[in-house]
Amino acid sequence: MADLANLVSRLEAVTLRLEKCGAGGGSAASAADDDDDYDTVDAIVDFQAVLDKADAVVEAAKDLPKDVLEISNLLKLVVLKNKEFLRVSVRAKACLPADIPIVMKPMNEAITQIGTYRDTNRASRQFNHLSAVSEAIPAFGWVCVAPRPIDYMSEMIGASDFYINRILRDFKDTPGHKEWSQKLKQLFTALKEYVTNNHKKGVQWNPNGGDAKEVAAKIYGGGSAAPKAPAAPRAPPSAPAPPPPPPAGAKPKAGAPSAGGGLFAEINKGADVTKGLKKVSKDQMTHKNPGLRGSSVVKDADLNKNKKAAAPAKKAAGPVSRPPKLKLEGKKWSCEYQNGVQDIVIDAQVTQSLYIFRCENSVITVKGKINSITLDNCKKTGIVVDSLVASLDVVNSNSIKVQVNDKAPIVNIDKTDGCQVFVQKATGLATEFVTAKSSEVNICLVEENGEYNESFVAEQFLTKYCDGKFVTELYEVCG
Repeated sequence: MADLANLVSRLEAVTLRLEKCGAGGGSAASAADDDDDYDTVDAIVDFQAVLDKADAVVEAAKDLPKDVLEISNLLKLVVLKNKEFLRVSVRAKACLPADIPIVMKPMNEAITQIGTYRDTNRASRQFNHLSAVSEAIPAFGWVCVAPRPIDYMSEMIGASDFYINRILRDFKDTPGHKEWSQKLKQLFTALKEYVTNNHKKGVQWNPNGGDAKEVAAKIYGGGSAAPKAPAAPRAPPSAPAPPPPPPAGAKPKAGAPSAGGGLFAEINKGADVTKGLKKVSKDQMTHKNPGLRGSSVVKDADLNKNKKAAAPAKKAAGPVSRPPKLKLEGKKWSCEYQNGVQDIVIDAQVTQSLYIFRCENSVITVKGKINSITLDNCKKTGIVVDSLVASLDVVNSNSIKVQVNDKAPIVNIDKTDGCQVFVQKATGLATEFVTAKSSEVNICLVEENGEYNESFVAEQFLTKYCDGKFVTELYEVCG
């Protein structure tokens, strides 16, 4: 039905153009008609399918909490700005490198708003919803990628799957969240299909179009041309003319001898030039008589009196220091900005969750059974937990140690360098480990006597073309 509707709208646009051509009109009207014709090309008409998917995301968010609806509206704004950019591309020649920031500015600002909204709402219970949009939104940067924007888009969109899966897991019994997640995936699927069909090797510009900056100014702001460059600064006043040369035959005054002539006269004396110097005996030499140095007429303090003290070098700005936080908000524990604290203990309940953010050189112990735990942007941090209902997630962290004393259904490790997970052999064999974009991940199986066997998680893979498809397997180095 959607294809049929697009076909009907295109036929109506063609009919309207034919009627305008038959009616004639002035040059101004013809120019306006020609400009409207650009909006009937396939690259613009086909984008309506992406806009429809964005409307569906907003509609699905109306029954969800406020922050989900707000970030859905910001997402739709990005889609609208992407369409404005495409309207520029069908009217203009390829954008010059110096004009790219100007032409891309509205869409870049809309994308930045999503990242800012997510960062300012980290305490939100719907943080996974905000992250799902924030991680995938760079896919709209395909307009700057050539010759294969699809590969770039697939990588950006894939980054949001991690958070969508968490939404489906954490809100599986709450209506509306699953539908919103599905609409979000359908939006980015429609965007990939649109780019594949219309801009497979990058943005298709109009080789016969106008200047991209001028067209962008007209589309974005309604003006007829790009803003004019500021006028060049006025040249400084020229130096005063040199005085006229003295008249021929004029002689210099007797009382004003030439400085250059005196210098050359002294040089021409040869060896006699040093005859006027005073002889210094050894008892007057300060380097041979240290006692004379303290009585010298010119002191070091006098020499340095007029010298300005060197300005101290500015220290590099370090990370923003915020007060540590350990607080239960509703059913969510927040443990943030802890540094060097080794004895943090949380008495958890099965309905509660724990979010650990920007902790360093700290150890957190969770007693009892808890729903889920998330470590985000932590460094050299340890977590000890008795048992989990859902999952333990480690994201954007370094040098993390995790110990599970009883059961944990799943451990997710994403964008982390260095993670050591200890699970009990008696109860942890059913634990599933999911890793993505991580390195130095080791799993330690602890025996009853306290000893453990350590196994690594593979980081290198080999992909080969076999039997009509690409097959990926572990890459083993023998030697």
